[in-house]
Amino acid sequence: MISHPWLAQFAKTWQFTRSLTYDFLKVLNEQDLSYSPQLEFGTFGKQIRHVGDVQECYLQALETGMADFSKKRMDLTMEQSLPKLEAHLRQQDVRLYDLLSKFDGDPINQMIAWPTTKLSVLEHLFLLPQHEAIHQGQWSLAGRQHGIELPKSWVDNWAL
Repeated sequence: MISHPWLAQFAKTWQFTRSLTYDFLKVLNEQDLSYSPQLEFGTFGKQIRHVGDVQECYLQALETGMADFSKKRMDLTMEQSLPKLEAHLRQQDVRLYDLLSKFDGDPINQMIAWPTTKLSVLEHLFLLPQHEAIHQGQWSLAGRQHGIELPKSWVDNWAL
């Protein structure tokens, strides 16, 4: 259980944001994972793996006090497997909630060193759903270009 009220509020925001990603995974098939609207965008599989890898960097920063996105794991073997991608994301979520439940510092005054600035733990955390939402917007556009029917939760929440 997450005892700090601000961290609990973050967890609620994260759960909603990540649920939209899980819903997107449910409308994809294995062939969709290879689709990319253009070369530099990357495939859906790469993009979804990427959000899990970035989340892992955020979690490492909570443990070390330093954000280092140059060390993303980038396990390319999962990019063509919906079950592996979902497992990767769920594994990161379990770790996130575990870290939040064990956090005993002050999320406002405890800092995380980013390459060019310092952010409070809370500021650092709230950039994670922002990052994911940016990708969800990209997936929305690319999915429609590819003929994928977007999840009902996306339509209902974003009035698409």
